[in-house]
This record gives sequence, C-alpha cells and structure tokens, in this order.
Amino acid sequence: MDRIETSRIETDRMVLRRFVAADWAALARFYTDDTVMRHMLAGRGLPPAEARERAKSNIHNFNDHWARRGHGVWAVEDRGTGRLLGQCGLRWIPEAEATELLYLFTKTVWGRGLATEAGRAVIVYAFAQTALDRLIAVTDPQNTASQRVLGKLGFAATGPRMLWDRTVSGFELHRAQWLTGTGAAAGPHLEMSDQQV
Repeated sequence: MDRIETSRIETDRMVLRRFVAADWAALARFYTDDTVMRHMLAGRGLPPAEARERAKSNIHNFNDHWARRGHGVWAVEDRGTGRLLGQCGLRWIPEAEATELLYLFTKTVWGRGLATEAGRAVIVYAFAQTALDRLIAVTDPQNTASQRVLGKLGFAATGPRMLWDRTVSGFELHRAQWLTGTGAAAGPHLEMSDQQV
C-alpha cells in the first residue's frame, strides 16, 4: 500500500494538523492540569517549568516520528475558533512493539464526544492510508472514560499488562476487524489533504 503523508484532517468539529513550535504554550497548560493528567504516568499535573520542557520535547518528538514513520500525532484544534483542544494520533511504542492510538484533551471539552470523533478519524487514516495492520491503546485501569471511548472505536480489551513499570489496561484493534465492522462507514465526515499548515 502506498503511504500518503497527510498533514491535515478535518472532521465535523475539529481540524487535526501537524504540531508547530508555537503550540508549546497551549500544550504545556494541559500538562500542568491535575485533572487532565491524573491518569498519566505522573498521576498529576507537571510543575510549570517541567510542563514547558515536556511540551517542547513532545512537539519535537511528534514531528520526528512523522519524519521517520510517515504518521504520528496531530494537534487537535476547534474547527471554528482554531483553539488547541489537545493531541491525538499514532505513536510507535518500542516496549510494546506496536503502534498506539493516543489522545489527550483539555478538560473543558470532556463529555462532548471529541475524543471519539478524533480517534475515529485517526483510525480511518491508519487503516486507509498506511500499511498498519494493528493498533493498540493503553489506559490507566481506573480511567473508565477513556476505556468507553476505546469501546466506541471498536477496540477489544486485552487485559492488564506491564508497560513503563506500571500496570495498564490493554486494548487492540486489527485492520481486518475494522474492515469487517462498521468503523469505515461510521466515521465522521473527513477531509484529508497533504497541504502543509
């Protein structure tokens, strides 16, 4: 399958685009928030200086991942206002030898189905535009909201596993399952382009 580097995806409510260096300040605000970060490795928001460095480092790493693998993590912004809402995309996890679907959104938009909408767009991209045959996802065992999102996206639970020196709940979705299920048909309106933003 030909690999198409898509730098921009539009759904009904959001634009998924490549991160740029200027996004670091907005991203750092998410990383300092105790509520947003409570299910992440630290279990709480990062101190401001650490959050700034993490945001800058992640943006660099996200774009390096795109350069090396032809897919990666997008910045997710509100389609109407352009406000950064979070991140969503694909990341290779060496420890798991698999590509992960990941997402993180500001708490001000929780409960509106945006993680599901963005996740579905990324899955469509992964299985329609890349050679990936399997995606995984991991959550904190207590993160039932994220687990519900993964269920809506068609992921199957694979049980607890050790990753990054902690126990996480594992999930996976295979291309064959997605093709025979409703994933391709159930996705939101998508517009993909190779235009750099």
